[in-house]
Amino acid sequence: MHMSLACGKWSAIGCLNHHTQLFIGDVVSVTFYDMQGVLVDLSFDYKITSFEQGEPYAWPRLIAEYINVHVPLVSAGRMTEQGLLIAYRNNKIFALETSGICKATIDFHCIAKYNDSKDLRSEQYDFVYPENIDAYCAGVKVLQPKTGLIYQCRPWPFNEFCRVKDDDNQIFEPGIGQSWAMAWQKVSG
Repeated sequence: MHMSLACGKWSAIGCLNHHTQLFIGDVVSVTFYDMQGVLVDLSFDYKITSFEQGEPYAWPRLIAEYINVHVPLVSAGRMTEQGLLIAYRNNKIFALETSGICKATIDFHCIAKYNDSKDLRSEQYDFVYPENIDAYCAGVKVLQPKTGLIYQCRPWPFNEFCRVKDDDNQIFEPGIGQSWAMAWQKVSG
């Protein structure tokens, strides 16, 4: 999702760059401040209602989308040459300087307990693509957040393509790239 920021000078006031696994029932509190203190009308709680929402690649993106729709004078995402992009990682929170909003904080209220009968899906992959791409080797399983599917790196010599870093990993990106099947095989769907 691309968008450009409204006219004016924007400042980064916070960041959604957390790699925390959350569980059903956990709550992420986003609090906005101006020079006088907390802006109660803008601050909100985001409750995790599914395992997928709690994934470290998912909830920061969902919160960025919520901010962009529901919080005036504030935007969230990653600044790129094309404008503001809501990404799976490295989203920042921006405020229009004339708004007086100077800070945003993220707090976790982890009320859920991680059950010993773990959700099997969390054990089915080693990384969320493309995290730790340099460590990919034969047999490594990754969750591709763009498709929601799990892919396994093929055996040697094809495993070398799993680590290729080209223009945004487009050629060998699992399930997406033009030649993804040369490096990866789909494990689940």
